[in-house]
Amino acid sequence: MNISFHLFDLIVILGITQGLLYVVLLLIKYRQYASKQVLALILVVFCILSGKILLHTLGLWQNPSLRYFPLAFDLTLQPLLYLYVVSLTQSKFTLNRSWLIHFVPTLVFMIHAVLVYSQTQTTDNLALKDQIAESLYFNNVKEVEDLLSVLLGGVYGFLGLHRLMRYRNWLFDTVSNPAYPAYLWLRNMLLVTGGVWLLLSLNIFLDLGLSFTTYSFLHWKFFYVYLAVNVYYLGITGYQQPPFEVAFDESAIDSLPKRTLDGISQDQIQDVKNKIEMAIEQERVFLDPDLSLTSLARKLNLSPGIVSGVINSEFDKSFRSLINERRVDEVKHRLTDPAYQHLSILGIALESGFNSEASFYRIFKATTGLSPRQYSTQKTLKIPIESSQKPN
Repeated sequence: MNISFHLFDLIVILGITQGLLYVVLLLIKYRQYASKQVLALILVVFCILSGKILLHTLGLWQNPSLRYFPLAFDLTLQPLLYLYVVSLTQSKFTLNRSWLIHFVPTLVFMIHAVLVYSQTQTTDNLALKDQIAESLYFNNVKEVEDLLSVLLGGVYGFLGLHRLMRYRNWLFDTVSNPAYPAYLWLRNMLLVTGGVWLLLSLNIFLDLGLSFTTYSFLHWKFFYVYLAVNVYYLGITGYQQPPFEVAFDESAIDSLPKRTLDGISQDQIQDVKNKIEMAIEQERVFLDPDLSLTSLARKLNLSPGIVSGVINSEFDKSFRSLINERRVDEVKHRLTDPAYQHLSILGIALESGFNSEASFYRIFKATTGLSPRQYSTQKTLKIPIESSQKPN
């Protein structure tokens, strides 16, 4: 057996090594967090899938003991990615037996793969191995598995993105606490993963419709490189994301009053707007780091739906953006007020309604285009500052 080693194989091996390293780091540092455990499983499965392509590109498929080695994990990554989204956005998420049903397809195809492998181990003759595998419908089963990979990729991709967008809508409409992660990176990751799904669909069409694998593995090499970039971005970013226990229950979205101003006159809308402005500017409710849409509405003796609707229509902002931009304004004022010179920048931020150093610096820079220290320095030197006013 001759092993042919190329640049592609080196890239995949380095990727597998990096993936296993992050698995170890995740299990050592964050083993008590369910979301980190799911992320570790995603990386393990990706390493296994990467090993499948190496069987062919390195010529290991010609080794009698490795031919038909059972690695039927093609239907595992899809539900795991969805499970990861759920673990990040569900309050008190735990891994339990109820999730096992999502991996029944993997179990079914793995049983078949083990059966084929065990039967083909009765001989070292590769031709006979192929005949035995064909008698067990190996190629037919693989075609079904490939088609299900595309189908489940689309289904779980949609479910994951839908759930994440519902969480983000709930977050921006009802929670001012900037410590709550918005998971913009995860949203972008899921959108880019759509490219993986499209490539997978194209590759399966090329294999089943045009028998491309007979001529070249080039299209699959490109697919695995693209998949590697996406999954390892997920691994690195997911590892760096601090664990955070969200107080989000997806059913809470359905119980929230609908954001509508139907049947409310313009005078009534203006009255609600005035009440919101008074609560922010005079009562300074934004100083409460745990201020929520519900608590603000209760304070104003209004329904959360009406308050949310007025904020969106009259301020042209989400509740979260409105409150955090006012907190940034307060920090900007205190940074240049001699009365607060005894406080550190972080101390000023905490007194202005922020409760997380990382989220404060992120939101301040997104709003002003400068770090707090840069802003303070430029104001001291009386240099004009242009605010980017980006939503947080």
